[in-house]
Amino acid sequence: MVETVRALEASLPVISKTGVIVYGRNNVLWSLRNEPQKIKVLILARNTPPGLDEEIKSIAEEKGIPIFKSRRSNLELGSLCGRPHSISVLAIYDFGGAPIDEETINA
Repeated sequence: MVETVRALEASLPVISKTGVIVYGRNNVLWSLRNEPQKIKVLILARNTPPGLDEEIKSIAEEKGIPIFKSRRSNLELGSLCGRPHSISVLAIYDFGGAPIDEETINA
C-alpha cells in the first residue's frame, strides 16, 4: 500500500500532463455518482476534511473504486499536479505516459 501511494505521488506530474485527472470535491463527487466506471483510482490529501474524506470513501467503496490516502497535504498535491491551488481529492481516469497501471494499483 505504501509503495503504491509513493508510486502514484511520484507519477502525478506525468499523469497531470499526459493523462486525465478530475480535481476537486464537486467534480470528483459528480464523477463518482455519474461516471464511476471511468475512475481508475482516487487520491485524498492527508489533510482532506473529515466529512469529505468519509463521504468519498463511502461512495468509492460502494462502487469498488480503489482509494488511497496521500502522504502529501492538499497544497503539495496541487503542486505535484502543476496546479496553482490546493487539491484535497482527485480522480485519475487515465494514467497517460506514467509508469503505473491498474495492476500496480490493485496489487
